[in-house]
Amino acid sequence: SNNIVFTHLIIEHDAHRVTAGGEEVSLTPKEYELLHYLAISPDKVFSREELLKDVWNYEFFGDLRTVDTHVKRLREKLNKVSPESAAMITTVWGVGYKLEVPK
Repeated sequence: SNNIVFTHLIIEHDAHRVTAGGEEVSLTPKEYELLHYLAISPDKVFSREELLKDVWNYEFFGDLRTVDTHVKRLREKLNKVSPESAAMITTVWGVGYKLEVPK
């Protein structure tokens, strides 16, 4: 299946559905893509430039804060239903972001 399953977070790729702490989370298509992109390579750190190129599908000409804004909204939405899931999206200062799997 195309499902990605962590303890508190389930991403059903075929349905574009995200469940956190047992609750479905309503994400925009871009928020979903960002979460899915991080989740398929857990613990790998991605720079904002990489995320902008691979998730937004364009070379970097724009504003890196686009990435920060989406990460912030994604965390807020996850945090409402599952703080554990929100906490998995980790900022690596001076580098970018990763989805950290709780040990």
